[in-house]
Amino acid sequence: MTGYYDYTLVAASFVVAVLASYSALYFGAQLATLEQAKARLWLALGALTMGTGVWVMHFVGMQAYVMPMEMSYDLTITLISWVAAVGASGLALHIIGKDRAGPLQIVIGSLFMGGGITSMHYVGMAAMEMEPGMRYDPVLFSASVVIAVGASGVAMFICRRLQSVQGLKGTALQLGAALAMGVAICGMHYTGMAAMIYPENAMPAADNLLSGDWLGAPLALFSGVLILVALFASANDVKQRRNAEIQALEESRRVERKALYDSTTGLPNRASLANHLVKELARSETDKHEFAVLYLEVANHREIPDNQAEDAIAALARTVRTAVDEGTYLARHSTSAFVLLVTNPADDKHKDLYQRLRNLPTETESGVTLELRAGQSVFPNSGRNSRMLMKKAMETSELRKLGLASMNEEVKSADYFEARSALPET
Repeated sequence: MTGYYDYTLVAASFVVAVLASYSALYFGAQLATLEQAKARLWLALGALTMGTGVWVMHFVGMQAYVMPMEMSYDLTITLISWVAAVGASGLALHIIGKDRAGPLQIVIGSLFMGGGITSMHYVGMAAMEMEPGMRYDPVLFSASVVIAVGASGVAMFICRRLQSVQGLKGTALQLGAALAMGVAICGMHYTGMAAMIYPENAMPAADNLLSGDWLGAPLALFSGVLILVALFASANDVKQRRNAEIQALEESRRVERKALYDSTTGLPNRASLANHLVKELARSETDKHEFAVLYLEVANHREIPDNQAEDAIAALARTVRTAVDEGTYLARHSTSAFVLLVTNPADDKHKDLYQRLRNLPTETESGVTLELRAGQSVFPNSGRNSRMLMKKAMETSELRKLGLASMNEEVKSADYFEARSALPET
C-alpha cells in the first residue's frame, strides 16, 4: 500500500514542533529561578504545552501522509499517546529545572524523554488499529528511537546552558535551538513513518472515533495558538517578576544610599567616611604611602538661621566638589563639617587643590556669610589609626594655613615605613 505526503501539513507539523521546542526551552530555562509553589505550576503548564505540541506535531504528521482510504484513530489509544507525551515532557522539565543536573541526570532524563516520545509516536500509530496489522522496518525503527533519545539529550543540555543567558542573546539562542530541535523531532517522526510497512488492503478499524479533515491543519493551528497563549502568559509573568526584582533592587539601593549618604549634599556620610578611612589605612600600610585627612568646618554654623543653614551647607558642598581633584574622597562629617582624604598630600600636583580650598568663597549665593576653618592630619605622621587622625585634623585653624603643614610633622613617614618593613612577619 502506498501513499504520498501533503507538504502543507508537513510544514504545519514542523511549525508546531518548533513552537513546542521553544516552549520547552523557555519553561525549562525559567524553572530553576522560581519559588517551589510557582515552579510546580509552571512545570505542569510547561509539560502540557510541550507535550501537547509534540503530540499534535506527530498527529498532524500522520495526517500529512495521504493514504488511499480515510485514516481514523481509536480515541482511548490516542489519549494514551497524549499522556505519554505530556508525561515525558514533565519528566524532562523536572530534571532540567533542578538546581544541579549533572551528565548522568541528563542521560537518564534523555532516555526517559526519548522513550516517552517514541512511545507516544508508536502508540499513536497503533491507534489506527489497522487490519491486517502493520509491521516496522527494524533498522528505521531503531534509527527513530536513537533520534528521539538524541534530540531529547540535546534539548535538555541546551536548556541547562540557556539558564545562565539572558536578554536578546538568550532569545536568539532559544530560537536557534528550537529550530534545531524541531528538525530533530520531525526527523524522528518521519523516520518512524518510513519504518512502517502497510499490508495490502489494510484498513483502520471501523469503530475508530477520530477522523475527518479537522485532524490536520485546524488541529495544528489550534495547537500553535495554544502554545503561543501559554508562552505569552508565562512571558508576562517573567516580566512582572523582573519588574519586582528591579523595584526590590532599587529599594535596596535607596535604603543603602539613605544609610551611607547625606540627603542634603548627596555626599558620603559619617558612616561611609569611617569605612573608607579604615580601608585607606589598610591600603596605606600595604602600599607604604601617605594620605592626609583634611577637616573643613563652618565655625559660625550655630549663628546661621535654621531656615538657611542646610541650603548654605549644600551650597558649600557644591563649591568644594568643584575644588577637589579626581580621586580625592569627600564626605560630610557632621552638620557643619566636611572631611577630605588626599593621597600623597605632599605631591606637587596637590598644590592647586590646596590653593582652591584656601580660596573657597565665604559667602553663598543667598548672602549667608560662612566662617571657614580647617585642620589636617597626615598618616602616619599625625597618627596611625582613624581616631588619632581625626582628632588631629579637628584641631582647626585659619583656612589659609590648609596644606602648608603636610611635611612639617615631627615623625617622618619614611622613617615609619622603614621601621615597619624591618619588623619580622607574623
